[in-house]
Amino acid sequence: MAGLPSKVSALLRDDSVSFLRRASYHQLGRVDDGAVRDALRKTVEAGGRSIESSALDCAVRAIEGFPYMMQLVGYRMWDESPTRREISAQDVVRGTEYAERDIERKILETTYRELSRGDLRFLYAMLEDEGVESSTRDIGARLGKKANYVSQYKRRLLAQGVLEDQGHGMVSIAIPRFRDYLIRRRD
Repeated sequence: MAGLPSKVSALLRDDSVSFLRRASYHQLGRVDDGAVRDALRKTVEAGGRSIESSALDCAVRAIEGFPYMMQLVGYRMWDESPTRREISAQDVVRGTEYAERDIERKILETTYRELSRGDLRFLYAMLEDEGVESSTRDIGARLGKKANYVSQYKRRLLAQGVLEDQGHGMVSIAIPRFRDYLIRRRD
């Protein structure tokens, strides 16, 4: 079973699923592109099919190391032409389009709706940085807030799996594609 950290935490607090609290819990991070390539190729071949080299390259780029996206792209590209022996680049392109809509609806929109106004102000303050990392000091300055306020929202967003702590007062958005989604929503 996989899920966003805040959802897993909420589920584990429910008394009716005590058996889940005894299960092993692993934080999944970004999957290396080489591992994505190998997993896709091996899975396709184990299913009795092959995949064009350019199609495999396209799939790896689209997945961006996001485990859930790997599942979606793999399923969707396979399903595009299920009777053909070889998965084409066009199958991957169409499959990726479906997967991106799934990610937006199931992950990005859902996460966005569950954020408080303060959470969103914090995240929007991060968008002013050109790189993927933001300084909590800079975020506080942009918000006109003190360090304790910034720390509170940083902890909240870390617990929800929205942020990653990069150390030395730096944070980044943990959910792939969420930064671009926030930019579109802001505009």
